[in-house]
Amino acid sequence: MLFDRLASSILSQQLSVKAAATIAGRLRDRASTTGHTSPTSARPLLAPDLVAALSDEELRACGISRPKMAALRDLADAVQSGRIPTLEVLRGYDDDAVINALTAVRGIGRWTAEMQLIFLLDRPDVFPLADVGVRRGFEQVLGLETKATPAQMAEHAQAWAPYRSVASWYLWRAVDQTGESVPPA
Repeated sequence: MLFDRLASSILSQQLSVKAAATIAGRLRDRASTTGHTSPTSARPLLAPDLVAALSDEELRACGISRPKMAALRDLADAVQSGRIPTLEVLRGYDDDAVINALTAVRGIGRWTAEMQLIFLLDRPDVFPLADVGVRRGFEQVLGLETKATPAQMAEHAQAWAPYRSVASWYLWRAVDQTGESVPPA
């Protein structure tokens, strides 16, 4: 599951949701484990050995760029060789150790690692300062007329510790485009 989540993050970088889903779907058709699906959806999970076995031509046929190919290959190697610990081992790491372990892989930055902390490892106190949705929600909720700085956000978010992940969810919802109402602060 860890490989699948990280590979999906790499594939979706700098793409629209629709384009990323199309490319990921093509890759899943070629490199998913039979009988193993995500616990949160019925989609098959990408397997590092199957992704690594695909040729560059097969990856390009899925719509994957050369830089993303290199990142996927490095990720597959990191998972298979143990450079990235298993999900079970990562659960025992503190947040900084998880970020350090994941960002050692090409194509995985701090933001991606923070998303794994929040959504995969269920960490309650992560505040992704570089997330555009969190920043926009912060600006909207606080009624700011200028762009919030990371330092300003970090200082204000101290009041939300140790539940800054929950604050992040509310800030994302504050700018959600679904039209659903956002609960009052």
